[in-house]
Amino acid sequence: MNRFEYNERKVVYEHAIDKYGIKPQMLMVIEEMSELTKAICKFFRVPGYLEPDEGVIDAIAEETADVTIMLEQLRLILGINDNVCEHMDQKIERLAERLDLW
Repeated sequence: MNRFEYNERKVVYEHAIDKYGIKPQMLMVIEEMSELTKAICKFFRVPGYLEPDEGVIDAIAEETADVTIMLEQLRLILGINDNVCEHMDQKIERLAERLDLW
């Protein structure tokens, strides 16, 4: 569970966007996604990755947090939060149907 509600995070995001600018924040989304990709690749490079080392898991958790923060900023910058939610609902519904859950 997050300690900060979305509206609290949104205030921080708005200040970050104002301070650093739209383009740098959008480029940071790409950088953070790249770091998450690298952390996931390291997960599979570790021998016996089915029982991964805590450090590898923590790195993935940290990079996932960074990506999530930056994606929330991207949604705010582009004003696409509702649109993203609609697409997520559609894709989750389709996945559930493929899995014969509904």
